[in-house]
Amino acid sequence: MFCATASTEEMNRHLRKNREQVPADKHALVVLDGAGRHRSRKLEIPANVSLLRLPPRSPALNPVGTLFPVPTHRHVANRVPESAEHVRETVEEAWNGFTCKTEAIMRITAWA
Repeated sequence: MFCATASTEEMNRHLRKNREQVPADKHALVVLDGAGRHRSRKLEIPANVSLLRLPPRSPALNPVGTLFPVPTHRHVANRVPESAEHVRETVEEAWNGFTCKTEAIMRITAWA
């Protein structure tokens, strides 16, 4: 899911989307870094979602930090974009195509 802005509102939208995608008999765990939108007291946390907040200054604990560059590098690096919208569309397409590659994601994040 692409977030147009980094805000508490977008984070709440993301949490609602997680709530909808988690089967009734399952529970989701969302790992968060120290971004302001992740620490907001205005977060609306669904009953079937738990948040795991990483300690400050601990990028080594965040596997997404190593995951995100993989699909975007192949589709965005060394190219001259037509516009900011084209960059957004390219990154979103690359990320959405990558998220269904479960084995690759597990291999890249296995160290965490």
